Amino acid sequence: MNIPGAAHAPAGQSASSEPPGSVPAVLRWLCDPRSEPCAPTAQDLSPLGGILEWAIDAKLVCVLADRLLHGRHDVELTRAMRSFLTQLLRSNARRTHLHRGEAIRVVQALNRQGVSAAVLNGLAYDTELYPPGGLRQFTDIDLLVVPDDRETALGVLAELGFSEQGRGAHTRRRLTGDTLTRSISVDISTSLGHTADPADIRQALVGGHSVERSEAEGELPVLARADALWHALARLAARPRWTSVADASRLVLTSPDRVSAAAEVSMPDRAHAGWAVLRTYLPDLPLSPPATGTSEPLEREERS
Repeated sequence: MNIPGAAHAPAGQSASSEPPGSVPAVLRWLCDPRSEPCAPTAQDLSPLGGILEWAIDAKLVCVLADRLLHGRHDVELTRAMRSFLTQLLRSNARRTHLHRGEAIRVVQALNRQGVSAAVLNGLAYDTELYPPGGLRQFTDIDLLVVPDDRETALGVLAELGFSEQGRGAHTRRRLTGDTLTRSISVDISTSLGHTADPADIRQALVGGHSVERSEAEGELPVLARADALWHALARLAARPRWTSVADASRLVLTSPDRVSAAAEVSMPDRAHAGWAVLRTYLPDLPLSPPATGTSEPLEREERS
């Protein structure tokens, strides 16, 4: 999805068009976990159908639905619209639950083979950064392993039923039999947005931690906050998208994990470029991100 005014070439759909009227402000509101200070007015959200269209293209429609249903605003929702938004959230929550269960199953199988892995991107961000309910939309499960373990990981996927090749050379897919989520794909990655050095990847896996959404679902390994932020910023610099702005914003503005170790490490150039892009949309952010200096912990995003 095009991000208007970005210094970098926009990526995604509608690359030649710019959101009309108040749409950019609404999308920025959805990207910013500090929902109250920049909450749009009822006029900004009118007509709601147009806002929904842009939010769908930006993959932020579940965040919009959650804020319209649970946040403080002046928008009057019809009964039909409220029902539609509720069903939308239930469907995506179900889909996210299935993906999280598969990710846990795959990671446990990899660990039994001596392969360390961490969940990246959409599922990792949804697990750690967004309010419960599957608000962060994504298309597959991204798993990070060191390059030497990639073939072993692909073999483990085959044993678990992921036998069909997906869109990428290292993506494997399996059918689920579920009427809502007919297939699940797992993409095996051996690099991060800011580095492809095997030593860096190994260190990132060692420095990660596990996050548990609920006891019933189990734990997922994710990157430490600094590594996740650098990865997200580098991806934002390479391909400006609204979802990347939302992810990077939450990594900075929600409760930091363990960022003290990053204070003594220089931020990679690719991540610096992403920070510059991020500040064009959230200009009140400091010149340097918290992971490269000192900052006071900020509260985790909660529903208003």
